[in-house]
Amino acid sequence: MKKILLAGATGQLGKYIFRELKLQGYDVRVLARNLKKAQALFPDPEELVLADATKRESLAGCCAGVKVVISAIGKNTSLRSQSHGSFLDIDYKANLNLLGEAQKAGVSQFIYISVYGADRYASLAYFKAHNDFENALRSSGISYTILQPVALFSALDELVYMARKGRVGFFGKGDKTVNPIYEGDVAKVAVSCIGQANQTLPLGGKLTYSRRELIHIACEAVGYSGRISEIPFELVEPLLPFVRLMSRSLYDKIAYMLAVSKDDCIAPAVGDHSLEEYFELESALLH
Repeated sequence: MKKILLAGATGQLGKYIFRELKLQGYDVRVLARNLKKAQALFPDPEELVLADATKRESLAGCCAGVKVVISAIGKNTSLRSQSHGSFLDIDYKANLNLLGEAQKAGVSQFIYISVYGADRYASLAYFKAHNDFENALRSSGISYTILQPVALFSALDELVYMARKGRVGFFGKGDKTVNPIYEGDVAKVAVSCIGQANQTLPLGGKLTYSRRELIHIACEAVGYSGRISEIPFELVEPLLPFVRLMSRSLYDKIAYMLAVSKDDCIAPAVGDHSLEEYFELESALLH
């Protein structure tokens, strides 16, 4: 059985990939920055490497003896997240450092979790970081799989949080559509791609929702029946230069949210789970 290096295993998606790998009987070497979060993984990984992937020197030897690398390294897009580092630092440079180590160790396959629309919005920091790494991976000489989920269920947790606080709304008319996908479904696809030929796979969930519908589902999950704000694009966009002066990280996140709120974002449906079920579970856990 091949030994797998999983980077980003303590993140929302990474935890699902870790569990799926273990269910499939793989030996897993986990690459993580936070010891406490890594020790919370269940069952225990066969190996644990503590390193900061944004620093190439800390990764030395991490891929030795590994045939396949799976990377779920990425910066949290939540407005509430206080994580340090930019999309450039984490989604591009950290993955590029890991790719360099994979090349050095003779890794045969690199599976990367990117994002749907990376080339479509490549002028924005969030998408550019993913798109630039995709291009680096394709030209690396290593066999690759690039997965492009349109939106993960956990990325919408913020809607439930906002609904519970009574501060909920959407940009524009809320009529643009998206088919988000459950992390567990992405994890199954990722593990099934081990040993496969070069491929890029956009991934969506089984159901499609408008942005307005997403808000209403989140509100229903927590029993909120109050006001839902409709925030015009023309009200927010003039403020972006000032936001950028105050916080580049916040600016990049809002710019990303505005962009996807203006277009339909529909990927081929491969997921089996519904967002309603997920929100209901998340709401129950918060009580």
